Amino acid sequence: MRAVFRGLAALGLLVLALAGWVLWFAARPPQEGSLAVRFARDMRFHHTQAVELSMHLLERPVSAPVRLLAQDIAVSQEAQIGQMGGWLDSWGLPFAGPAAPMQGMNLLAMGMATPQQVRSLDSLSAPQAETEYLQLMIQHHRGGVQMAQDGLKSGVGQVRTLARAIVNSQSAEIKLMSEMLRQRGAAVPVGLPGVGSGGMDIMPMK
Repeated sequence: MRAVFRGLAALGLLVLALAGWVLWFAARPPQEGSLAVRFARDMRFHHTQAVELSMHLLERPVSAPVRLLAQDIAVSQEAQIGQMGGWLDSWGLPFAGPAAPMQGMNLLAMGMATPQQVRSLDSLSAPQAETEYLQLMIQHHRGGVQMAQDGLKSGVGQVRTLARAIVNSQSAEIKLMSEMLRQRGAAVPVGLPGVGSGGMDIMPMK
């Protein structure tokens, strides 16, 4: 009987040790190189350009609906940049990792505008700049949705929550911007440019 009790006690200690290890591992913050960390850094970089595009447009005398949209995108994505920076701080990691942001991705296929496209928002007429902004932002959001769908696989609750919010909000804005372009008689971009290419040196779809 004593042997049975000793065996049960040893088993109980083993179960407690395993439970403690599981709890420690679950509470352990995401580590360098993990999907959650890459998502936070890459999406911060991607969001930064959306804010930049919006700020360029807001310097122009654009129509009220487009101005309101650009303001919303700039404010919401700037807030999310701060949120993801807060994660990295709490995880004890720097904002910049050992690899460049979005390294290995096709930037065009992720909706990133070229420097020339960004500058065009300053030189085009205000109505042309509005159309260019809507077209660029549709592509940018499509890339953002793809990146957020990867974030859903991170296994980290707060990352999954934000990724889901990005998918939902940016998908809705893509529909809104597409309708705004149709009302102007302007082309709605189809698909993402640059698929199959490794860099930024191909002509983006107009």
